[in-house]
Amino acid sequence: MLRIVYCLIFSIILLLFFLPNQWIWAQPASPEEFVTYGKQSGFIKEFAVPFEELGLKGITADLQGRNVWFYHSTNTTSTLVFFDPANGEFAKFPVEGETVADEPIINLASSQLAFDSERNAVWFTDSRINSVGRLNIDTAEINLWPVPAEQAGPMGITLSPDGNGVWFAEITGDKIARLDVSSGKIEEYPTGEQSGPALLAFDDSGQLWVTLSFADSVLLAQPWTLAPNSSFGMSRFSLPEPDRFSPLGIAFSRGKVFLPDHGSSRIIVADASSNLQQYDEYWTSPSPAFPTTLPSQIVAVSDKQGKIYFTQHGGNRITEISNDGMMTEYEVPTGPLSTIVYLSVAGDGKVWFAEWASNKIAYLDSTMQVPFTLNVQKMAVTLDGSSPQSIAVSLNSSSDTTTSPVSISEIEIGLTGMTESGLRGVTYEAQPPRVNLQDARSTQSEIQIRTQENARPGNYTIMVRAFAPEKDGLVISRLYPVELVLDVPEPVSTQDSENMFQNQMQQTSDTTVQDALMIGAPVGAAGLIAFAIYRWKKARRAERAH
Repeated sequence: MLRIVYCLIFSIILLLFFLPNQWIWAQPASPEEFVTYGKQSGFIKEFAVPFEELGLKGITADLQGRNVWFYHSTNTTSTLVFFDPANGEFAKFPVEGETVADEPIINLASSQLAFDSERNAVWFTDSRINSVGRLNIDTAEINLWPVPAEQAGPMGITLSPDGNGVWFAEITGDKIARLDVSSGKIEEYPTGEQSGPALLAFDDSGQLWVTLSFADSVLLAQPWTLAPNSSFGMSRFSLPEPDRFSPLGIAFSRGKVFLPDHGSSRIIVADASSNLQQYDEYWTSPSPAFPTTLPSQIVAVSDKQGKIYFTQHGGNRITEISNDGMMTEYEVPTGPLSTIVYLSVAGDGKVWFAEWASNKIAYLDSTMQVPFTLNVQKMAVTLDGSSPQSIAVSLNSSSDTTTSPVSISEIEIGLTGMTESGLRGVTYEAQPPRVNLQDARSTQSEIQIRTQENARPGNYTIMVRAFAPEKDGLVISRLYPVELVLDVPEPVSTQDSENMFQNQMQQTSDTTVQDALMIGAPVGAAGLIAFAIYRWKKARRAERAH
């Protein structure tokens, strides 16, 4: 409950300071409030886009990675852009159409792209013109299909497994919809009031999963049973109470569903058949600039490696989860908040993403090797308060470290995760806390964990973390999850809870206007609260008009 109260208060503060001044009273953010430095990374390469105004949305790449497409949209213009990584050239394809959506909906519903290899086309959504579109790459012709529902906020988009349908989510229309490619007919299916369907993906059995970003839940639809204007054939799943989350992206790999919690710093991982009643957590490294890292869009690579990639909106990182459970984080060289939310994985190993605040697109070269590996000897730890427990950690360097941009002479080792605000009720000590792999190919450390007086019983996930700097100070992190069971009695005093709440309230009140601006609504972080206030103000204006 405490986490819910904190998130609600923080969301309201974000809302008050971000919304355009025609909504409330604050001025919009400027790029200078987001971006204060530009560094060099050995893993990520950036490209400035040919636009002066901010407006980067979704991004996609073809199967070979030779061509990259992204969307740029403002409240008055829409442009689909082609980028050739080989020569660095851009080509713009203006998307015609008058603005028919209100500005809050345009800001909330970010346009998304899907590459259609069968037709050599790019499909896209555009909330400004309330349409779904397709660019025929061979002819450069753009076709548009208006969404039947007004002010629908079309956002996430994906092709059906058979290629005959294009499915998309209407985040403010509270519907999902299917465009029949042959007939051009659009059929809509309601997802429930104030549900906010955002992004969507098909699993291996052909079922469609949709994140309901306003309803703390995920929708499972069986397309072959759906009926237009009906919710028949749909099921909704949430995390077991009292846990809550704000799902945005969704991906499938090895029979599991991966759900970034855009209201926290974790990834929810569950068996696709579990209905989210049993799940694991992957916690990201703490963000130096923000209370949470806000994991956003997530993509699964359809190859034997089965890797997962996702963006950290608040953490300013691109993250990889390998099929053995190891998580690797790469800091974006422009920061502290380039505002990365959407990404796409190309067939050549490049992970492309768009930086809203810095007006850049970029790629992570996932084929480049991080020069050290992390091995954790224990998968679960139980503490009963009587004695500490230890986790043995071994680190190994790769065969060739001379050309790596990462310095492995001082790799730091520690723990993170467990709760939204980090480790709680436990403390740890790593011996040694830093290791040198520059000369030795292999070394070890031991992390000893103890309980504190405010420890609360329960099952948690902690992340063993080893991180090292690049030459320009950017950090590369390896993290591995370990189950932590606290078999301790409930604390007798409630003072810990009261102090924790006061500390969180103080953190909230100390959050600067700049922080609020950075995390907020260009990508819909204000969510349901923002849209609810928008609709309330619109109703009030209508009342005054009468």
